[in-house]
Amino acid sequence: MSVLSIAVVVPSTNHDAAVARYKELLEADVVTQFELPGGSFTVTVLPGISILSGNEQALAPVRELRASLMVDSLVLMRERLERTGWIIDGTLGAPGSLLARDPDGTHFEFVERSQ
Repeated sequence: MSVLSIAVVVPSTNHDAAVARYKELLEADVVTQFELPGGSFTVTVLPGISILSGNEQALAPVRELRASLMVDSLVLMRERLERTGWIIDGTLGAPGSLLARDPDGTHFEFVERSQ
């Protein structure tokens, strides 16, 4: 089981402005963009940054989300997290997503790489 990559999560209620701001900052184009199941969030990925866009109410529970970690096995990662004292905190709605807090309360998302 490995962590394959890490992206900082940036929550935003203004998708277009956030995408423009980070494209300019990074001098990079969008790598991918998709809606999470349920339609509450749009995820826009740039190199090293995932912009999580939605309305204020949808973003409230994930405002403290710090980063998204791409892993090769969510099952094995969940086992490791539980074994080492992390608190499993749900999902963003996608089946390959897991939200967890470390023992200090820092909030992360773990995403299984799609095959």
